[in-house]
Amino acid sequence: MPDTASQFIEFLRRHDDEAWAAIVASLLPDVHPVDQNALRVWFAFYPVKLFRMLTEDEARARQDCLLNGRYRLADHIHTSHWFFYGHRFWPKVQKAMLTDLRTPPRTTLENYIRQAARRTGLDPGLALGITAVAYATLQQVGEEAFSTPPPPMDVPPLEPELIVAERRRPEPRTLWDMLLRSEINQTYTIRFDEQNPAAKFQAISGQPLTMAAGQMPNAASYKEKDPRCVAGPIPTECQTGACGTCWIGVLSGAENLSAITPFEVTRLKKIGYPYDGTAHPVIRLACKTVCEGKASIVIPPWNGVLANWDHPPVRG
Repeated sequence: MPDTASQFIEFLRRHDDEAWAAIVASLLPDVHPVDQNALRVWFAFYPVKLFRMLTEDEARARQDCLLNGRYRLADHIHTSHWFFYGHRFWPKVQKAMLTDLRTPPRTTLENYIRQAARRTGLDPGLALGITAVAYATLQQVGEEAFSTPPPPMDVPPLEPELIVAERRRPEPRTLWDMLLRSEINQTYTIRFDEQNPAAKFQAISGQPLTMAAGQMPNAASYKEKDPRCVAGPIPTECQTGACGTCWIGVLSGAENLSAITPFEVTRLKKIGYPYDGTAHPVIRLACKTVCEGKASIVIPPWNGVLANWDHPPVRG
């Protein structure tokens, strides 16, 4: 690795989760609405704390923090951001930002992100979010792994405004629904992969998301794709909010899910997942999140109890 590249990687690795949170908060107003929640969700799924834990002692992190699933960002460098609209621009972003490794760092990380987004030649609002993810990925995986060529991007050619409009469109109701169903029995669509029309399930108003997902016709088949899945696409263990296995990110429709309760806030903090202090946060425990309307969610590829790193469980 060239000396200037080493200096730049070292510069990146001086940024912790608090520093990244400040950068994301500053970038968000300039990020296109299609990717604003996606940006917040990604940094919750791949915190610097997890990277540093794995670097220091992966065996201890896996045991004490009960890590399960694909928790290494290095294992999916080019796909961790699949739920971004900006994912389709990843090759351009990767190329635009690697030029920064040729000179020692001379400005702030936020400035580097904004400059690289402009170098892509894309609409800055669409490039900013995925560019921030690219720098955070480089920080965690290093230049050699980050520079590997990405696979071909197979994404539907939809305009971002159409995606935002679809997210905001009310759930359609047939005349039959309006005549024979009360609002209490209304069903809503919960999507867990916006790029796959089949990746959705129906939830009755007032039903927890894990319960609704577990009632999908093909619920049992998801265990073959992810051993953490007992029934349906959302991994579950306890259904009481104790384990944190069912955590999710909310891309859209956060306001259509039940307001977070003090118990869920306590569990998020106890487990070590982020909470932004709002009534409808973008990180939730699906077993404690009740459907009140349609929403689009993201299921992380791993789960764990990160708080155990600072307060190891008593054994023996």
